[in-house]
Amino acid sequence: MPSKWLDKRNLIAAGTVIAALTAVALLGGCGGVSTQQEEETTTTTVVVECVIEGTAPPEFIEVVADVVAGGVRGQTNLEDDWVILENVPLGSQNPPQQPLTATAPGYATESQMLTLNEYSYTAVSVPMTPVTTETTGTVSGTVTDGDTGQPIVNGLVSFLPPGGLPSEAVKGSTDTAGFYVIGGIPAQQVHGTCQAVGYLEASTDVWVIADAVGSNDPVDFALVGGESTVTVSGQVLDTRTEAAISGATVQIGDQPPVITGPDGAFSIPHVSVGEQPVEASAAGYDDYYTVINVVPGIDNLTILLNEYSPQPPGPPYTIAGRVTLLGAPDNSGATVTATDIDSGQMRDDDVTDADGYYYLFVPPGYYRIEVTYDSHSISREVELLGGGRVLEGINFTLSVE
Repeated sequence: MPSKWLDKRNLIAAGTVIAALTAVALLGGCGGVSTQQEEETTTTTVVVECVIEGTAPPEFIEVVADVVAGGVRGQTNLEDDWVILENVPLGSQNPPQQPLTATAPGYATESQMLTLNEYSYTAVSVPMTPVTTETTGTVSGTVTDGDTGQPIVNGLVSFLPPGGLPSEAVKGSTDTAGFYVIGGIPAQQVHGTCQAVGYLEASTDVWVIADAVGSNDPVDFALVGGESTVTVSGQVLDTRTEAAISGATVQIGDQPPVITGPDGAFSIPHVSVGEQPVEASAAGYDDYYTVINVVPGIDNLTILLNEYSPQPPGPPYTIAGRVTLLGAPDNSGATVTATDIDSGQMRDDDVTDADGYYYLFVPPGYYRIEVTYDSHSISREVELLGGGRVLEGINFTLSVE
């Protein structure tokens, strides 16, 4: 079962990237990106643009960015503002995921888990935060197998100042040569760690000098084989209102259960990598159960709980909500689809009315609810339980300007 986490920073690229990608795809045999893939394909194509965090409309960064997705490395083209990474492995996860890292001079390295489209290309816009070269530095190095000396792909390297929260770490993944480069690290003593599937975590303390002063010596890691464990953090929310649920009990794998705080947050250390069961419960809510694939660099996990309701549905729908189209004359004309996450099949669709309301009738299960309007889209994942329950108030706000 896939993770319930919705990575809101992982935006589907629009505008120039989609237009350019579509153009080269039409070239087919001329070296363009083909959207037609063989059924048994094991790789895909990823298109990445890098924009400045917080700009609206998004502004492209004005320097070349170094991008790694699933071990495949490339650089953005300042003329087109994007990079095409071909033959990115789909991997064994369901849905397929790979780590994505973007590094550029004057910006903090951005790292995230990228969900891949196994039937077509994957387009993503990476927001990057500007930093000053007087107070931050860049560190590079290699990650290898301590016994064989062979490079380790998708090793996750993190740098964190003493006393900092795990979410404040600057991190990035290695390419197929085991090489990494991470920028925007605070210029001071930091704690460096390296994690990779099938290996024990390695760590070291590093003094980082600012980029404006000079360059840092390489920081290499040689990992020893063993059972990998990571810390899994996240938040428990109400499915309908997305309000935080405090006092919820969360357990992952065989680790002791934890209780969420006032903000619904939780953190569970020493979770073994691989498929692990996730259970959650809270007073007034249905119990939650799923299975996630735990990997180094796993995104924060969002657990959505449904309020307990013994009443059967009245209206002829099981999922309903409202779509607000910012920049449109009214809220009509948006297409809303419900896709079964396990099978990949679309179960139902509807088009919003002028007030933005939509209604879907689907059986119990895990669904990706996606709203599209022209070239714009937004989605979230929900769980519809049985027993005649209805999910209402699954609302969306989509900017279409």
